[in-house]
Amino acid sequence: MAAHPHYLWRDLFRRRKSNEDTIIEALGENILFCTLSARELRYLTSLVYERVYQVDEPIFREGERGSGMYVIVAGRVAIKTHHPNSEVLVTTLGKGSFFGELSLVEPENVRTATAVATERTVVVGFFKPDLMEVLERKPQMGVRILFQLASVLGRRLLETTRKITEMKEERRVGQLRENSAG
Repeated sequence: MAAHPHYLWRDLFRRRKSNEDTIIEALGENILFCTLSARELRYLTSLVYERVYQVDEPIFREGERGSGMYVIVAGRVAIKTHHPNSEVLVTTLGKGSFFGELSLVEPENVRTATAVATERTVVVGFFKPDLMEVLERKPQMGVRILFQLASVLGRRLLETTRKITEMKEERRVGQLRENSAG
């Protein structure tokens, strides 16, 4: 009897990654959840929702009421804003990125941009009721998530302020040039 090549049998005995393992990994690598223990991440997976979006399928639209944030497990998402005569691409996000987190803390929960899958995309949704449940049942865990969220929002606010300042300065310099040329 001839021996079977090793490669034919290799995958039969390898532990396949379950969907829960993939979600735990995605959450554990995310800055909002990176301070959580393995046990806390497993608990979190019992609260979150996985969803698959197809190419050009909107995840949410600007102006809609939002109830949570999303972590990209696989795929890409375009974040766009709409203006009266145009659509502006703000950024494109990939695996490990997250978006929509402002709806976890913003009372009005109105989306400030549109999120659209640019390829087949798997996301995990973490919603405000999930956060409230964590805060109620596991307050220390909830505080760590909120602290990370506050840190992220603070950094994004600083970056936005910096960009606005740069744009104002560019505009001021442009107006000075116009005035000196005219």
